[in-house]
Amino acid sequence: LLQLRDDKPTIRCPNLWGTFGGHLEEGETPLQGVIREIKEELDYDLEDPEYLGIYPHEDGDVHFYRKKDPNVTIEQLHVMEGQKGQFFTLEEIKDLPTAFNAKEAILAIYKENE
Repeated sequence: LLQLRDDKPTIRCPNLWGTFGGHLEEGETPLQGVIREIKEELDYDLEDPEYLGIYPHEDGDVHFYRKKDPNVTIEQLHVMEGQKGQFFTLEEIKDLPTAFNAKEAILAIYKENE
């Protein structure tokens, strides 16, 4: 699941695909942060996400998590940030214009888990 970022010239990486999530609040762990951000951005109660690791970025390290939920559809999620959310296959992601280090991290994660 990726997020099509808003198409506003005032934000970084407008109109590109990226991951849902955001910055940690003071005193928050990465796990607490991803659970809060997913609730805020998708109105989805994230439980027991799989930690995939830290991927460096010029703005700071990015902690990546994954949740495999074969029962959820895009229609069940309420996208409250960005233009929309969409599920992609790995092959589709390879050709997407992506924000920040999203594509590189996703490809690295899949390669490590082969």
